[in-house]
Amino acid sequence: MKTYNLDLPERPFRAIQNRTKKVEGRAPSSTENIYNEMKHGDTLVFTNESTGEKLNTEVLFVHHYDDIKTMLQSEGVENVLSSEPKTIEHGIESYNSFTNYKENINKYGIYAIGIKTPDLPKANT
Repeated sequence: MKTYNLDLPERPFRAIQNRTKKVEGRAPSSTENIYNEMKHGDTLVFTNESTGEKLNTEVLFVHHYDDIKTMLQSEGVENVLSSEPKTIEHGIESYNSFTNYKENINKYGIYAIGIKTPDLPKANT
């Protein structure tokens, strides 16, 4: 089993911590990417970019999609998005707003990483 580390902004970090976000979507920046290596049972440690707080999660699955819409339809917008409204249109707009995501997804697709958060008390939001 391997451990991977990813940084997250405050809102998605809290959504994962509160178990309302169950799938993390990531676009690789090249054909060499860690998402291809992740497997069920690996540990994924998220670091809150604002506070430095860390959250250990377990990788349940990694699915690769050609585009954001297919990922959101397959995984469910309610499991992937941490912002409102939880619609496919909003999800596509949101992912495309991240630096280089639109270009990278067109080249390399997008990964949906299913995660399980340990049973901890829910954080106050």
